[in-house]
Amino acid sequence: MTSSPISSIEDIHAALQNHNPFALPPYVGSQEVWGKEFPDVTTLNAHASDAVFQAINQIRTGQYQRTSIAITAESGTGKTHIISRIRHRLQVEGGALFIYATEFSNLNNIKHGFQRTLGDSLGKLGSQGVTQWQELASAIANQAVKSIHPHAQTLLSKDLVQKFSRNELSKNRILVNQLTDAFRKTKQNLKNPDIIRAILWTLADSEALYAVNWLSGDELAQYKANELCLPSINGQAFDVIQQILDIISDYYQLVICFDELESTEINNAGFTKSQVVAGLVKELFENLSKGVILTVMMPAIWTYKIKQLPAGVPSKVSAYGNPIDLKYMSGDSIVELVALWLKEFYSAKNLVPPHRLYPFTETQLRELSSEEKPPVRKVLQWCRDNCKLPKGDPPIIPKEEPVEQAFKKELTQDISNYLDDNYLLADAILFGFETLINKIVDHVKIEQVTQKVKQRGGKDDYLNFKIIGKEDEKNVIIGVAVLQYAGGKALGAGLRRLIDYKTFGLTRGCLIRSKSKDKKISSHLHKTYIEPLIAQGGEFAELKEEEIRPLLAIRSVYKKREIDYDLTEEEIFNFITNKGAVYQLGASNALLKEILSDPSYQVPEDILQSNTELPDVSSYSESSELTEISELVN
Repeated sequence: MTSSPISSIEDIHAALQNHNPFALPPYVGSQEVWGKEFPDVTTLNAHASDAVFQAINQIRTGQYQRTSIAITAESGTGKTHIISRIRHRLQVEGGALFIYATEFSNLNNIKHGFQRTLGDSLGKLGSQGVTQWQELASAIANQAVKSIHPHAQTLLSKDLVQKFSRNELSKNRILVNQLTDAFRKTKQNLKNPDIIRAILWTLADSEALYAVNWLSGDELAQYKANELCLPSINGQAFDVIQQILDIISDYYQLVICFDELESTEINNAGFTKSQVVAGLVKELFENLSKGVILTVMMPAIWTYKIKQLPAGVPSKVSAYGNPIDLKYMSGDSIVELVALWLKEFYSAKNLVPPHRLYPFTETQLRELSSEEKPPVRKVLQWCRDNCKLPKGDPPIIPKEEPVEQAFKKELTQDISNYLDDNYLLADAILFGFETLINKIVDHVKIEQVTQKVKQRGGKDDYLNFKIIGKEDEKNVIIGVAVLQYAGGKALGAGLRRLIDYKTFGLTRGCLIRSKSKDKKISSHLHKTYIEPLIAQGGEFAELKEEEIRPLLAIRSVYKKREIDYDLTEEEIFNFITNKGAVYQLGASNALLKEILSDPSYQVPEDILQSNTELPDVSSYSESSELTEISELVN
């Protein structure tokens, strides 16, 4: 076999001058965990990932049922690299479901936040070409089928998804209910058959989103709850979490990973994010039937936050033993890491360099470890700052500033599962207004933004924050509520607050909500709340993905500014000022401007639910012939 000829040095230099291979911020986040894997030197900190796989195998062979592992490392050392490695290996090997928890928008209700994370994680692609929910649903469906037809061939997940997706809703409803009934008879201790019913609904692509939302703790609109034969609300968050995890443990290994605990946020009781998560890990560990819980953090978090909690908490966070420390990079691992990055760069450009480390030398890279033991992030930053051609030209400087690079990276994150998270969306909008303090936008000078909306200065679960300022010299206090609830009590509670100007001290209220099909408002809520809101000068601001995305991205950059991106608050605020018009930030963001705009006094009619007849589910009967299940296996 002959090796590919080396590309012309002119072509290689042109490619390098046009694009620094190390320009992107060397930060590993959820995108690299769930999507394309970050270039990984598998021998680096293999002791940590090997410990997790060893624990999985020991649970699989029945040596024990569950354990928890803590990994500690300084910033940039590769904590999330390890998680990414574990996730991708599990996806290749199969037999395990993976949950990745980083974002908790409301630390006062972390169990609901974890339920949402559970729904989101299991909605990611598994090892069988379908989502993890669909893998679990397939296992349940096969058990139900075999309880009726013992010799039936096991149905593949992809085949089941295709069958369900071809069926009419009415046929799937009967099939889902028959499978649920059959499965229930095999599980005498099953507490809530509706959870099984919802999991089975994920096999139908057209209904999967609604089923996952329900499993994530969101309330369904009544018409959709009727269609799926589900109650509109699925009960207490932790009970549902425990039942889902118990069901998973019957069929799969389970790995739950907690990451990004360094936030300084605190809940109403004064506990930091890391401490609140540690409390959740303890409760999960005590109620987990089978699985591994992995928590990664900086050493200071373990020493000064987790170990300060009551003794039962640290021991449950790291039941495996003392936390596993990650190691800094050696000369060998630095060389391998840089070679991996350059291999990807040259392969994408269809180029073959003179040697695998070009334009660096092996001596240069090994010297990095002789002076100090650098973390992964520092090595990649050094490569970015010292990537230059051998001729002695200056370094190839990335074309974008660090804040812009970080912002663009965050813009690529998948936000589809965040668009119903009222707290997270509200937090991003709130931060957008915090960058506009003492500025005038649409005739409103913003003087203060506060989450203390109640008369005694407390927070509220539905009215997210108030904007206080002056509009043409008149005092203005705008109450803002992001209400993405599908319907029911929660939506009504939020709307009721928006028109209660006296209690909350408002001059006007602003409802932020999508106009999508599943967010239509019933005629009762429309007449009771929307029409009065508009009549008294309130506002309806449509939530559009293209307008909220940049606000979510810049909020994420701000939260990660010190630990992950090495940025200052001043740099971020300057970027918003200087590039806001380019990226829809600050005063240039259409959503922020709409919230502040003059009231139109026009009632939006396109958010009104049509008077279509609700589906008739009375025709469903528990047919003794089980026709639909029989058709499924034939």
